[in-house]
Amino acid sequence: MTLFTKSPQSRLKMIGTKGRSIIAAGVIAAAIGLGAVSSLIFLPSPAHAQSAEKISPAMIEKIENYLAGITTLKAEFVQISSDGGAAEGNLFMERPGKMRFEYNPPAQILLVSTGHDFIYFDKEINAPTYFDIDETPAGIILAEDISLTDKVKIVDYRHTAETVRVEMVRKSDPGAGSVTLVFSEKPMQLRQWIVTDPTGIETTVTLFNIEEGITLDPELFKFERIWPKRGS
Repeated sequence: MTLFTKSPQSRLKMIGTKGRSIIAAGVIAAAIGLGAVSSLIFLPSPAHAQSAEKISPAMIEKIENYLAGITTLKAEFVQISSDGGAAEGNLFMERPGKMRFEYNPPAQILLVSTGHDFIYFDKEINAPTYFDIDETPAGIILAEDISLTDKVKIVDYRHTAETVRVEMVRKSDPGAGSVTLVFSEKPMQLRQWIVTDPTGIETTVTLFNIEEGITLDPELFKFERIWPKRGS
């Protein structure tokens, strides 16, 4: 049985209450928006060495065309970090450029890509942090022109009967960590992604109940900081 068949709630029960704390770094790392059987999730990450299996130009084109063909996407997600953090919520995406992660309570975190800014917002302290979307993993997925060879380099590729798994690093800074996208192939659909930081900590986001090509409220991709009233 693959992890994809489990509900978000049952997956969180498996890790227990200890892992429910959310680490800010893990939340930010998770913001790639996009995908393996359970045995793959816990495999140690390759040391950025090319796998024995070489990805073909045809497969690269197939993945690029699939990602470029996503107009909108909505899904539930479960996020698990190898250092014990866990969270769940809802993901909304509109290509190009827009994404929203809504984390369920008790998390007080919101991630929004407006098409220009990528914002990490801590609701508890009313503090937004802004990032250049091109400097985040999400930039790979949300770019208007999808490319797995332009600014990134494929360092590992695994193709099984059920999944296609592609690990990438940025050409400009390969030591900064990697992003692994995992797709189901029949039909091709983004199901999971794994962000590995330079210290080896992995943040895995798995998608459930995926809907593509639906109408999404434009307000999902707007961000306005709520300022406290004077005297309050």
